[in-house]
Amino acid sequence: MVETAALKANVGALFAPRNIVLVGASDRNWSARVHGTLARLGYAGGVFLVNPNRSELWGRKCYPSLAELPEAPDHLAVFVPAEETIATIEAAAPLGARSASLFAAGFGEGGDRAGAVRAARLRTALARSGIAAVGPNCMGLSVGKASFATIPDEHLDITAGGPVAVVTQSGMLIQTLNRGIHGGGAAISCLISCGNQIGLSFADYLLHLAEQDEIRVIACYVESVRDSAAFLAAARRCRERGKTVVVTKIGGSEKARRAALAHTGSLTGNLQAFDVFAREEGIVRAETIEDLVESCIFLAKAPRPQGRRIGLVTISGALKTLATEAGEALGVGFADLAPATGDKLRAALPDVDVSNPLDTKRTLPTDQYMAVIAAVHDDPAVDIVLVAEELPAAAGIDRKLKNFTALDDYVRTEATKPLVCFSPITLDQTDYMRSLRQEWTGIAWLRDLSKTLRVVSRLAPATYPPLAPARAPGDSAVRRRLQSLAASRAASGALDEQSSKEILRLCGLATPREKFIPGWTVETIVEAAAGLRFPLVAKVVSAAVTHKSDAGLVILNLASAEELRSAVTLLAARCAKLGVEPEGVLVAEQLTGGVEVVVGLHRDPEMGLVVMFGAGGIYLELLRDVAFGPPGLDAARARDMIQSTRVAKLLGGYRGAAPGDMEGLVGALTAIGALAHEIGDLVESLEINPLLVRPDGVFALDALIVARSQAPAEVSGETV
Repeated sequence: MVETAALKANVGALFAPRNIVLVGASDRNWSARVHGTLARLGYAGGVFLVNPNRSELWGRKCYPSLAELPEAPDHLAVFVPAEETIATIEAAAPLGARSASLFAAGFGEGGDRAGAVRAARLRTALARSGIAAVGPNCMGLSVGKASFATIPDEHLDITAGGPVAVVTQSGMLIQTLNRGIHGGGAAISCLISCGNQIGLSFADYLLHLAEQDEIRVIACYVESVRDSAAFLAAARRCRERGKTVVVTKIGGSEKARRAALAHTGSLTGNLQAFDVFAREEGIVRAETIEDLVESCIFLAKAPRPQGRRIGLVTISGALKTLATEAGEALGVGFADLAPATGDKLRAALPDVDVSNPLDTKRTLPTDQYMAVIAAVHDDPAVDIVLVAEELPAAAGIDRKLKNFTALDDYVRTEATKPLVCFSPITLDQTDYMRSLRQEWTGIAWLRDLSKTLRVVSRLAPATYPPLAPARAPGDSAVRRRLQSLAASRAASGALDEQSSKEILRLCGLATPREKFIPGWTVETIVEAAAGLRFPLVAKVVSAAVTHKSDAGLVILNLASAEELRSAVTLLAARCAKLGVEPEGVLVAEQLTGGVEVVVGLHRDPEMGLVVMFGAGGIYLELLRDVAFGPPGLDAARARDMIQSTRVAKLLGGYRGAAPGDMEGLVGALTAIGALAHEIGDLVESLEINPLLVRPDGVFALDALIVARSQAPAEVSGETV
């Protein structure tokens, strides 16, 4: 295998190759388009063609093999099928090739086993060679500074020094995003279609782009995160270097995750789990591809807002009302303007009711227009200024042009906060509108009211202080006990309720007063439970049954010893009918009142363990009112998790009910977050359901821990 330093050097070479070799050059594949694009962009390096079946193409000589080229190959654009792609990499390595674009599919997409074997072989070949490769199953890359492209798009538009870079797992979207972002007035300097990421990963690209001074925003379409730790570390480096990573990520539905497996051979994770870690590293998640485009247009010219409080100026009463309603639906806040701001606005607009959003009622003369804009901008409560405007479709609206020119000057020379314009709806652009975008370099022009509000609401970074870095798990009583309990479990790794609760109690969580009675003797059980207060609940303890209530192995409201006898006898009969051999019976004091919630740990296939909170009991699967947080979360994050759910209203005391012990609940969440660091490598999942939140405390009524018993899954030669 090559040294990491050598591969890093070749990643840089990928973006500035000395020459390019079109392997499999033919007028019947994408190589013809790439050849034409290189000529149109004015690529200054050598361009060589390899095809053993042709002597000449496009006025250039074709070479029969890489070994017969007149100079060492640097970048390989490989247009041959999968098996030949592997052979090409193996042949190119001794010749000094440093980078490659690999277009072929057939490397495990859709779970194809033969393809997965090819993927493993390609990964080995790339690792041995040190070649920095884009793909396979991709559409190449383009670099403005190098006037270099392997993307087969005759209309490719790329700019040296543009502030936007695009990285996507989709080949088709690379062209769509390129046109959409350019059409919105933002210049792109780098486009990367990374495909299956058997070569370089998102993390590799982000680390390289983080060091490019001209880049301000990196737009990503992500189907899967191959190495979450590396991806997040790279995003952190981008943030440190002043770049914003904006991601549209699939994973919001099971169908979407299955589609990604068929598309790129990747197993995708849950979108909520991705959001947990993305927020921590300053990543902005754009809900849709259009939101991704608009975010790039915004960030290419405006700084990232430091808060979500908006000041909005319009000339339309209807738009003021629409913005107010849209803001409420999207959870967007319009700032409460300071009295001094109101005085400034009334002085500039004596006949207008001052409010936010602000309706000026008409197009204003330039001096008056700028006085209004400056007053809203200078308000200390405003984090971002939005101005509803439409670009003129044709020449002739002089007042508008003067206003926009003055606004552009203000944005470039005086504004200290983001100030952008937006049109109420998305309109087709005329050539005249495009020319104005080029003329006014300071103003970002967004499109559509709801889309604009949705985008700006996501751009503000999280305000939490950084979490303490996780330490490697050390020896502890909790780890030792969990390992001991897991060693005696079945292949499923599931611990029974009694064992799971034992771990929770070691972490300081409370459970009801209860007794576990091994074996199965009715009188022994009744005698053991004599010290508990009625009413009681009796449960079968068996690692083989994870949903005891559904199986009828939980009986509630036992008010006497006689009822307990009858219940135990009934449970024995049900176990016999189900073929379950119980390990014993758990008898507990039945707690009532309060609100049932779920707390636990969930292992996402991409991002790893996350802390889970939501409506519990029977409502968990019915309502799916669940929020997620990072391992090691602090009290502030725990409170925000709780408040983001609908069950928070019940916990706060609903319709006269006493509020639950919120501090106790926050403590339970942070304890589970700490547990994720302590035993996370040993646990597949942990669920406390229900966790009963009462005014006098928080109690784990039931619990299930599943220990990790299998190695991580292999998908298309990728470990996820």
